[in-house]
Amino acid sequence: MASAPERNALSMSEPDGYVGWSSAQKADWLWTRVIEGTKHKHTELPSLTLPFRTAPLTEAGIVMRKGELEKALNRASDLMEPGRPKVIHAHGTVAQVRLAPADSSPFTGLLAAERSDDPIGLVRMSLVARVFGDAAYTPAMALKFLIDAQPSADVLAMNHTVGQGRDYNVFANDFTNDLTHTHEELRTAQRIMSFFFKRISHNPRRMVSNHLANRRSDGTDVAKPYSPDRLVFRPTAAAKALFTDRAGVDFRLVLAELEPGTTIYEVDGIVGSTTHPVGTLSITSAFVPSAGGDRLFFRHVHDPEDHKNPPATQLRSVRS
Repeated sequence: MASAPERNALSMSEPDGYVGWSSAQKADWLWTRVIEGTKHKHTELPSLTLPFRTAPLTEAGIVMRKGELEKALNRASDLMEPGRPKVIHAHGTVAQVRLAPADSSPFTGLLAAERSDDPIGLVRMSLVARVFGDAAYTPAMALKFLIDAQPSADVLAMNHTVGQGRDYNVFANDFTNDLTHTHEELRTAQRIMSFFFKRISHNPRRMVSNHLANRRSDGTDVAKPYSPDRLVFRPTAAAKALFTDRAGVDFRLVLAELEPGTTIYEVDGIVGSTTHPVGTLSITSAFVPSAGGDRLFFRHVHDPEDHKNPPATQLRSVRS
């Protein structure tokens, strides 16, 4: 049976007028109300789950109906729909984050070298699902950059969908938002999910980053946006070292030990065969596991040309 914080978080929705708030107002509400307001005691963390075990009929209905799956591509919100379960990545932990720019970044918008301020963000670390049987340990990261008076800019990244064996370090490998050409072998579970997602996207394993380049954090448009083909998040030595000799310890407990100010990733942007530095990603708060943090929604941003049933209003392409 779900605990009271989880039941309460399940019904959460954004306040009236929320999208029109400033990024600072959104960040304050999300952190104090949604995340800190529903945080778990470290001795009472919810158990990591397998897909289709918490609400099997509802979860099956989500992946079997194209209209429900398409919400992952098209919906613009910072919270899950009230009552809707997370099928995968169900439990994680969240920290506030800062993307400090590299002086030589050629990109624009949130990735620009020169900008008036750094975007306010949240990072959520999670596992695809509980490790079970011969399934591999498969960590993932989701980023949310808040924009004044506009929907957030979301990024999802992994090393690959088949996991990293029994390596329990969530910072063991680089992450990227484009898994198209990485680890083509798939286990049965991944083949099943790939089958469902291929009904809505020509390239379900490729997510783009151009939405990060066409807007600034104050909501203004970039006149001549320029974005990477994909992003790469390279864990720092400090982040990797945190998990030394911690095999078997819940990753949420380990991440809670990271001090605010720690740089966890160096971020690069890839254009063709050329790598450009984007900046560094540092946490500005401790990691907090919470029922509300598990209700955060992160959009899977695909190229509109990959959508099999594109919405009436699509993201415009920004590569130049």
